[in-house]
Amino acid sequence: MLSVLAGSTRSTAAFFTNYGTAYTCRIIDVPASTGHGEPIQRLFKLKDGERIVTAVSLDPRAIGNIAAATEDDVPPVHGVAVTSDGYSLRFGFQSFVEPSTRTGRRFARPAKSAEVVGVATTTGEEILIVATQQARALLCRADEINYLSGPGKGVILIKIKRDIDRVLGFVASTGERHLLTVETSRSATQTISTAKYEVTGRGGKGRELLQRGQFMRIIPAQPKVPTLPDDN
Repeated sequence: MLSVLAGSTRSTAAFFTNYGTAYTCRIIDVPASTGHGEPIQRLFKLKDGERIVTAVSLDPRAIGNIAAATEDDVPPVHGVAVTSDGYSLRFGFQSFVEPSTRTGRRFARPAKSAEVVGVATTTGEEILIVATQQARALLCRADEINYLSGPGKGVILIKIKRDIDRVLGFVASTGERHLLTVETSRSATQTISTAKYEVTGRGGKGRELLQRGQFMRIIPAQPKVPTLPDDN
């Protein structure tokens, strides 16, 4: 399961893909179903190889304040995306609130050989924890990532050897207990957190965490059932 979203039926949900496109629909338009649910292609026209990496409720009670005070300000709550070639960008959610066409709207423009590995909500205060296939990890403050007013490639988060390495995923950590869990090539798991490793600046090569073997995949955290504050 990717995520569990809370929101009124009048609110919208945004679905962010590995190709840098966001698709938005009203929550009431999501088909009511049982079992595995319905294919998202019923709502949107995804391209070959395109897949959802993150889903976000845009109900203000769930996501918070996503409106910037002025055009030059960064919204209190916004998004951060990371791509497989080690780049990252921050972007606003406001332009994705209204339902999109079936072809969606761009939020990022990854390089031709890269894809978005994940999107997270951020206030800029979180610590980004990123891990690569060659078992390297880097921790840096989210506000070191440039905020873009339109879709772009972003800035270097972690330097990698692109011919042999790629970013597997990341989390925007809110504390020592909010960690990134990876599976190694020896079928073991390893956690990466601010309690274990130093927070550095963006743009470095990161820390080597395994002398032998690789990281195979990010183990996603089990989604928690969200709650909404009482309107009263």
